[in-house]
Amino acid sequence: MLQKALGTILLLFFSFFVGYSQTKGKTKPKQTTNTITGDQSELQRKREAILKEISNAQVLLNEAKDNQRVTLTELSALNKKLSLRQQLIVNINQDLGKISKDINQTNREIETLNQQLSKYKMEYARSIRYAYKNRESQNLMVFVFSAKSFNEMMRRMEYMKKFRQYRVIQANRIKETQSTLLGKVSYLDKRKNQRNGLLTDQEQHKSAIENDAKQKEMIAQELKGQVSNLSGQITKAKAAAAQLDNAIRIQIQKEIAAAKKKAEEEAKRQAAELAKQRAAEQAKQRAEEAEKQKLAQEQNQELARKKAIEEEQKKAESLAKQADLARKKAADEAEKQRVKDVEDAKKRREEAAVEEKRIADSKFREEQRKKNEERNKEIDKKKEELRLQELSKQKQVAENLEKEKEKAEKQVQQYKSGGMVVTVNPNQGSVSPPSTQTTTTVPKEQPTYKNMLPQEAQNLSNSFEANRGSLPWPVDRGVIVAPFGTYKHPIEKGVTMDNKGVDIGTTAAAPVKSIFGGVVTRIFSIPGMGISILINHGSYYTLYSKLASASVSEGSKVAARQIIGIAGKNDYGDNVVHLEVWKVNDKGYPNPINPTGWIAPR
Repeated sequence: MLQKALGTILLLFFSFFVGYSQTKGKTKPKQTTNTITGDQSELQRKREAILKEISNAQVLLNEAKDNQRVTLTELSALNKKLSLRQQLIVNINQDLGKISKDINQTNREIETLNQQLSKYKMEYARSIRYAYKNRESQNLMVFVFSAKSFNEMMRRMEYMKKFRQYRVIQANRIKETQSTLLGKVSYLDKRKNQRNGLLTDQEQHKSAIENDAKQKEMIAQELKGQVSNLSGQITKAKAAAAQLDNAIRIQIQKEIAAAKKKAEEEAKRQAAELAKQRAAEQAKQRAEEAEKQKLAQEQNQELARKKAIEEEQKKAESLAKQADLARKKAADEAEKQRVKDVEDAKKRREEAAVEEKRIADSKFREEQRKKNEERNKEIDKKKEELRLQELSKQKQVAENLEKEKEKAEKQVQQYKSGGMVVTVNPNQGSVSPPSTQTTTTVPKEQPTYKNMLPQEAQNLSNSFEANRGSLPWPVDRGVIVAPFGTYKHPIEKGVTMDNKGVDIGTTAAAPVKSIFGGVVTRIFSIPGMGISILINHGSYYTLYSKLASASVSEGSKVAARQIIGIAGKNDYGDNVVHLEVWKVNDKGYPNPINPTGWIAPR
């Protein structure tokens, strides 16, 4: 027994040390990763988009510098660059604020991790010193074998096992904390480098803004020196814009009138067709009602005929029953009369016999007998005649009943064979007047201009509206040099300009494209505005002016991004494309709208 107990104890010790040696080396340091937040990535995307726009503006600026004289495009490009760089500074400041906040948060986390690491190291060192002083392996054996019972020994072994596992957990925690701390330090260095890079970019852009502002003032002064009659050119430009606006309105009003006329003709045609359909439906309805009335009359006649047949059959059957009853009654009465006559005759004969016997002895009696016999004969004769008359009357009644029965049977046979039945019907022959429905006239809602258009044009309008804010630009590369609405002249600050669209500065001979599919309704030319192309998109129109040439013709269909012409130059020598967007409202009045709300932002 002692050997078995010792063997069991040694086996348990062996399994305990093996488990300890296996768990001791297993450490899984926690990996921490730091990623850029969604707000930071959005700021970065905006910054990249602004840099792209600055690059486009710089291309136009470089091309404008190649000219022998400065132009408004150069000034507008510089203004655009200044505005974009200011937006970029704001973007960088926002990103710097987020990076600074992230750096402060990371510093706090590093400080917390350092405190945790120091605490874990102190606890682990204390545990190691305790194990060294108490010679853990030898004391463990003494501690276990000094138990008073086997169960107590097992509990001590479990306690020592938990103690060793706790030390392993302490070691793993130290390693994980060190790994997390290293990751945080690396992330902090990365964010500091990003901040330093943004600060450098910020200083460069501030310096570029100062240079661009100086260049802008120089260009403005040079433009003022180049233009001898600026007020005259501004007046001429305003007159050309007014002439263009008037031409557009006249053309759109013509198309609106044509669309309304076409809609009215279509409405008349549909009304006539609808009236024709209604007349046909009413005629069909009247025919159906007449057919129903005829069918109802035939059904009524058929019901009346069947009813008459049934009544005649009942009448014939009643007459037949009456005839049978009359015959039976006549036969019964005749039989009763005959029996009565026989009894009367017998009684008279008996009386005559008594009388004959009484007067047999005398002549008187004989004569009296003869007289009685003659009288009896006369009485019998009269009774016979009366009987025969009664029989004749009964026979006549029976014959009449038989004739009535035969007549009724013939009439029934005639009815069954489809003969006409003459019946008195109070509703027969009366024609019900056609039903009249009282219709309440509801005032029709005035249709909008968009609803007056053909379905294809309505679909085109809906598609144009659905692409609001995502329509392509009419040129591949360009900046807006004159905004929509009223704005101050870039050189003469006291002069206010009114723009029905936007002027887009672009490269020389740049291809101009349609921003949406539609139909070219007019191509015309106005001095100071170059060639203009008007494209219809249902209840919307787009205008492309200041073109050097057109590559489409009136009435032709164009697709989105299809080249329709080549950009030209304005009176100042700028490569400019003028874009307008018009909308016809529900009442049929055209109005210009801001194109920047429809084309995609760059």
